[in-house]
Amino acid sequence: MPSKYKSPGTRALILACVVAAAATGTFSEGSVRLIAWGGAVALLATLACGARSAFWIAPAAAALAVALLATGHPTTLPWIWVLPLCLHPLRGRMGLALNLAAFVIGVGYIAQHFSLPATLLAATSLVIVWLLAQEQRLRAKPLLNREGAQWLLPPAMLDTDARHEQRRVERESLYGEVVIFGCAHSTPSDMQELSRLLYDQLALYERAYRLNDYGIAVLLVANDAKLAEQRRHQLQHAIAPHRIVSHTPLAHLGDRFARYRPRRADPRREAQPWP
Repeated sequence: MPSKYKSPGTRALILACVVAAAATGTFSEGSVRLIAWGGAVALLATLACGARSAFWIAPAAAALAVALLATGHPTTLPWIWVLPLCLHPLRGRMGLALNLAAFVIGVGYIAQHFSLPATLLAATSLVIVWLLAQEQRLRAKPLLNREGAQWLLPPAMLDTDARHEQRRVERESLYGEVVIFGCAHSTPSDMQELSRLLYDQLALYERAYRLNDYGIAVLLVANDAKLAEQRRHQLQHAIAPHRIVSHTPLAHLGDRFARYRPRRADPRREAQPWP
């Protein structure tokens, strides 16, 4: 896919984990070396797969860190600081719970090997690493009002953007579709919640349009239909209890959203009458 569909932060995380895994394997032996070098090869494989495996990069790196730390070898201690970088992209209550659990387990693990002052210093550094990772994630997304729906694009742009993406999809052998999300209840508060949840989940290249008071359309583009379906299921899970109303491939849209185009003024009405 085009380079704008790849995350430089994700690639940097993979490369950092690969280097750390290679170093861990070099300065250890036995099962630790096997896990470290095997994990490095697996991460390199995900990097080679590109966008198809982007969703599994952070979980795979976190699993490698946990597996190395479980061996109890001293050379695996630096992986405690890798965990916040792997887990910080996870959002929602589950993501917060995993981050807190990783922090508590990491501090407890350090306390078993070092004195109390060293443990406090390590805990402080873990918090700093997590806050820096959060700041970097927030900087990567424009500062918009996510509590309301002001960040949503107007529906008049949907038909034009969909036609433009359809030409690009045909040209680059991709797959695109328009997914319409609806509120669980027809209330303004539900619309605000749906808008906020989508704002937190959508990538920078995924555009959303406010169709009406209780519906949002999202323009999804992926390598193929299977990846688009996976992405759609991810969003469906993330916005619960709200729902997906429909999803239509770009090739089958036709003039479905043509009614949202702005109407041009009739030039005969604008003509000035003769005196």
